[in-house]
Amino acid sequence: MNNLISIIIVNYNGKKWLQKCFDSLVDQTYKNFEVIFVDNNSVDDSIEFLEKNYSDKINLKIVKSDKNLGFAGGNNLGYENSDGEYVILLNNDTCVEKKYLENFTKAFSEIPNLGCAQSKIILMNDKQKLDVVGSYWTSSSFLYHFGFYKNQEEERYNEVIPVFSNKGASIILRREIIEKIGLFDNDFWCYYEETDLCNRLWSAGYECWYYPKAVCYHANGGTSLTFGNDFIQFHNFKNKLLSFLKNFEIITLIKIIPVYLLINILLSIFWLFQGKFKHFMAIYRAIFWNIKNIKTTLEKRKIIKNLRTKKDKEIFLKTKKNPRLSYYLYLFINLKKYKD
Repeated sequence: MNNLISIIIVNYNGKKWLQKCFDSLVDQTYKNFEVIFVDNNSVDDSIEFLEKNYSDKINLKIVKSDKNLGFAGGNNLGYENSDGEYVILLNNDTCVEKKYLENFTKAFSEIPNLGCAQSKIILMNDKQKLDVVGSYWTSSSFLYHFGFYKNQEEERYNEVIPVFSNKGASIILRREIIEKIGLFDNDFWCYYEETDLCNRLWSAGYECWYYPKAVCYHANGGTSLTFGNDFIQFHNFKNKLLSFLKNFEIITLIKIIPVYLLINILLSIFWLFQGKFKHFMAIYRAIFWNIKNIKTTLEKRKIIKNLRTKKDKEIFLKTKKNPRLSYYLYLFINLKKYKD
């Protein structure tokens, strides 16, 4: 098999990451690939750097956007300019092992009904630790990020397993599947877009798996750390609620929406007492955005419903796992440590 692979890399002022990323692509054992580099109106000289150093080394297409389309819109623009049978979404703050492409495509021959696979993602600044294996659905409506910051050598993190959601830093899909269900929702801009995609895949009868035979290293947040945290929180909460309303059956919504709103209202009160007024407001802005745009959301819901072949209950049998309460504390401590 020597099918064309399209690698889409979305960039916003990420020049400092590009040499490591592109050097690793030049060294790939699998050579039939193109790189679609989408620049989200950067003000550094990312494009000039690539044109000077890599235009004669790999099949490179540079797509310039006159505004920042976010991760969702940027990848959608990249997809429109791609030709490969396989499509890989790869963050700009990554580098990959030599057999990354060669191994990644094998996932589709090994896993029946595969819609999307995530590679093994190891932290670039601590190669003993994972970024995350993938995410499970939980009763709390918050995702359980399996393997988060865990020892990457543990056996359970080196097994091919199904997950509810893949991490968009390093995923592979088939073009024919994207043509059927779409890629990202442009309204998401950034955050939770890959989970929304995976939810649609599961509903349409496809599956999402973790595939550790392909290996990627991730700096984790190379671009997103340039945005204000309240900006991130707004999109995070807005997109989760939007995804729920689009994808889940009514019976599921009745169970999870009250829980989701209650947890977030309590979180907003906590932030208010900390004096983080912008964080406090981000949650209510997210709720208001969804109320304001409910008509468009319901139109999207109809499209997804027409593609559905699996009930939520069936999907959760394979993708739901509730962690211990200590997990949430562990997650909070490590995220705070990383941002500090």
